[in-house]
Amino acid sequence: MPIQPALTDSTPFLARLRQHLDRLSPTEKKLALLILDTPISLGSYSASELAQITDVSNATITRFVRRLGYESYEAARRQARLEADAAGQLPLPPAAQASANAPNSRNLWQAQQEKLRATLAQIPPSTMDNMAAALHRAPRIVGIGLGANHLLAQQLRLLLQQGLGKTVCAAPEAGQPLEAAIADLGARDVLVLFALGGVSPPLLALTRQARQAGAQVLCITDTASTAPTSDWLLRCDCAAHAPVLAPLADTSAAHTLVYGLVAHTVQWGATPFELE
Repeated sequence: MPIQPALTDSTPFLARLRQHLDRLSPTEKKLALLILDTPISLGSYSASELAQITDVSNATITRFVRRLGYESYEAARRQARLEADAAGQLPLPPAAQASANAPNSRNLWQAQQEKLRATLAQIPPSTMDNMAAALHRAPRIVGIGLGANHLLAQQLRLLLQQGLGKTVCAAPEAGQPLEAAIADLGARDVLVLFALGGVSPPLLALTRQARQAGAQVLCITDTASTAPTSDWLLRCDCAAHAPVLAPLADTSAAHTLVYGLVAHTVQWGATPFELE
């Protein structure tokens, strides 16, 4: 039997893998070959995720990394992550891609909850109070959104009409140019700009025009897009939790945000809060 080179703490993860290949159990060897052939970046996955991707048990993962000389999976993962960072980002492996795209309702709902939690956690109570007060006091409110964003503008209009009896414009309306929607905006009015996916140059110009007229601007966008200068800027986590879902526009967090904002506005009108 050939003599195996001694392993040290600095021995790269893949080198350890190759040196131990002949001494692994059949299940562990299957796991090792999958990592070598794909390759799977160990640093990108928890032990449970790696077990799911490679179709082995968590116990196999634990035995596997200990046989490679690591005290724990986290120790192996830490080294693999450092090596991956040094080498540059690897593309998502086919096995991981297939796992990420596999339908899993539990992962879907968990991802949606995390996105909503991240969206709402950014908004201090004082900001919610000030936005609610501004909407309640505004003589005129205009919501603007193109494409999927227009549904958010329509939701804002419907909820404010139901909750406060306010007449709200959800632009663009049929046969009406966008410029007409903001033509009469002035001091204390509010323009709510829905810009998930970014702001087009025409909308950017309209936002500047509204601010120059004295209107307050509330912009709701995603975490990646550039936003115009606004009195309030709210960013929604809209990232797809699986690559296959990337073409879908996820406005769920934004819709919840709109409902919460209107609900808070209705409450503010019933019992005005002390603004900071």
